[in-house]
Amino acid sequence: MRGILLAILLTAATSFAAEPEFGVILGRATESQETDIVRLTYRRPVESQRWWVPTHMQYAAGIWRVPDFEGRTRRFDFSATPVWRAERRWGYVEGGIGAYFLSHTINNDTNRLPSSFQFGSHIGTGLRFGARGQHTIGIALQHLSNAGIKQPNGGIDFYLLTASIRLP
Repeated sequence: MRGILLAILLTAATSFAAEPEFGVILGRATESQETDIVRLTYRRPVESQRWWVPTHMQYAAGIWRVPDFEGRTRRFDFSATPVWRAERRWGYVEGGIGAYFLSHTINNDTNRLPSSFQFGSHIGTGLRFGARGQHTIGIALQHLSNAGIKQPNGGIDFYLLTASIRLP
């Protein structure tokens, strides 16, 4: 875990040299029609020619609507995610793994996330459009879990719809 956090910090330190991208993510849990998320994202390309260094660093803040045995239905998350993206003229394919901090744990009939610290991974693809290709729209699958830090480690999966704009 320390290694992942160190990699995020090192990547963040080198990621402020190119065009930023702002976006929104809308998501729904795969196993619960009552669990939805909305996230705002800020993404910067990472300047590096090494294959193992992520191509982008994404920071996000989100709000969840999720049922809970205690009656609370809102959760907030903050995340930092190194992303590996293969860009093409038509769009992109990407994957990422990062750290997520939830405002409260989640405990309901479908999902159990017993710690506020979670790891999130995603894979996705999208299309580029606009006069300079500055807009994207995409789809992704995401998994969040605590990697066994605390039991039961049920995790949660999401279908995501993404949209972004690149600023010059």
